[in-house]
Amino acid sequence: MFDHDNKTYHPTWESLNAYGVPDWFSDSKFGIYAHWGLYSVPGFGNEWYGKWMYDPSHDIHKQHVEKFGSPSIFGYKDFIPKFTAEHYDPDAWADLFKQSGARYAGFSLAHHDGFGLWDSDVYRWNVGKMGPKRDLYGELATALRQRDIRLVAPFHIIRGFNWFLAGWNQWDQTFNQEAIEQGISEKWDLFDPEFSDFYWIQQNSKFEDFFKQWQLKVREVIDKYQPDMMWFDGGKFREDGYESTALEILAHYLNQSVSWGKRVTVLNKLPISMIYNFHPDFGVINFEAGRDRPAKFDRPWNDDMKIGDPSWGWVENQVYATGHTVLSKLIDCVSRGGTLMLSLSPKADGTIPEGQQRALREVGEWLQNNGEAIYNTIAWDVYGEGDEEKLIDRTGKHTRWMFDKCTADDRRYTQSKDGQTIYAITLGIPEKSVIFEALGQVAIQSISLVGSDQPVNWRQTDAGLIIDLDGSVFNSDLAVAWKISIL
Repeated sequence: MFDHDNKTYHPTWESLNAYGVPDWFSDSKFGIYAHWGLYSVPGFGNEWYGKWMYDPSHDIHKQHVEKFGSPSIFGYKDFIPKFTAEHYDPDAWADLFKQSGARYAGFSLAHHDGFGLWDSDVYRWNVGKMGPKRDLYGELATALRQRDIRLVAPFHIIRGFNWFLAGWNQWDQTFNQEAIEQGISEKWDLFDPEFSDFYWIQQNSKFEDFFKQWQLKVREVIDKYQPDMMWFDGGKFREDGYESTALEILAHYLNQSVSWGKRVTVLNKLPISMIYNFHPDFGVINFEAGRDRPAKFDRPWNDDMKIGDPSWGWVENQVYATGHTVLSKLIDCVSRGGTLMLSLSPKADGTIPEGQQRALREVGEWLQNNGEAIYNTIAWDVYGEGDEEKLIDRTGKHTRWMFDKCTADDRRYTQSKDGQTIYAITLGIPEKSVIFEALGQVAIQSISLVGSDQPVNWRQTDAGLIIDLDGSVFNSDLAVAWKISIL
C-alpha cells in the first residue's frame, strides 16, 4: 500500500521534507547513469567541450579550429548531425545494467550545453527533432522497466545560461570581454540571434526566458516518463526569486508520484558552493565524486563517480576505472550508510566502450554471488578498518574520496536490518588469514562464506575475529564477504 495515498504536498520545505526517502532507494545501493551528448562527437578534452571551443585561450578551442575550423564556420550546434546514435541499442544497455547489479539507471537528459536526449515538444534542440530523431531516453526507460530497473532522470541544464561565454563564472557573473569581442567580430554562431534559444547568452537572450523554458523541460520529463528519481546539478534553486519555482516543481513531482502510486526521491547535491541545492533535510544528499563528503554522515546519502578519466563524457584514450575500484567504492559507501551512482561515458554512436562494460560485469558478477552483504543492508556500529587516509585526496581546495588503492587490509562491515547478521568484507583477497578487529567481543553463533557452503575456520581473540583461510576457495578475485550470525 502506498503510504502517501491521497496526500497533497505543498511548495514549502516543511511539506516537502515530510515526504522522506523511500525504502527502495536505501535498499538499492547501486545505480548507473551516463554523460552522453554532443561533446561525445569530438571526444576531446572533456564534457565542457562546447564551452571551451569558444574560448581562444583554451586548448579545446585550438584543437577545434585545427580539426573543424573557426566557430564561425563550424559551431557547437553543427555537431548535432554528427550525433547519430546509430549503434544505440537500449535493450543491450539495459541488459548490461542488469548484469552490473544496478537497481536504477538512466542518463543525463541534457548537460550544460542544453541539447536534450529526449523527444521534447517544448523546445526544438533535442534528439526527437534533430540528429538521431529518436526518443533516446524514452527507449531506455522502456527497456529498463521491462527488467525491473528503476529510472533516474538527471538534469544539468539549470547552469546553461551564459555557460558558452568564454571565462563565464556563474558565482560572480563575470566573463572574458576580449574573447567576446573577438567572437562577435569573427561572427561566431554563438552570437547569432537565430540560435539564441540554443546558446542562451545574455547578448541575445534573457535569463527569465531561459528559466521559463527550464521549467517546461523538467515538467515535461516528469509527466512523460514518470522517473523514480531525479538529480539536478547546482544552480539558482535557493536564491530569492527562484526558490519558489523550485519548490513548485518539486511539489509537482511528489504529487505526481502520489497519482502514480509509487514512491520517488530527489538527489540533493552539494555543489562547490557548499550550499545544498535544496533544503538540507530534503531528499538524498549527493556528493559529486565524493567531494567534501565527511567520513560519517547521518542522513541518507549518495556518492557518484565517473567511470573514466579525464572526463565525465567519452574522450579518446580515456582511462577507465577497474571493476575492483568501483566495487571498493560501492562497498565502502554502503558500510557508511550510503549508496553509489556510477556515471558511464558512451560514444556518440551509442556504444559503451568495452573497458566500461568489463568493469560493470566484474561488479555484477561479485554482486550476484555476494549481493546479500550489500542490498537491503544497513550500516553497523563500525564501518570498517584500514588506512582511511589513503582514500582521501586533500591536495585541492576540496577533499575527494579515491578507491584505486584498496587491498585486503581494508575491511568493511554491513548488517541485516533485523540486526541478526553482520557481514564482514575485505576489499581484496587475503592470503593466510584475516583479522576483523571489531568482532573480537561479538557473540557469534556461526560464520559462513557468502555464496559458498565450504566450512570456515575461525576463532576469537583479544585481537579480534580471526578467520583462517587454508583451503578456502573464493568466488571472486575482487573482494570477499563473510556472513556472521550473532546470538
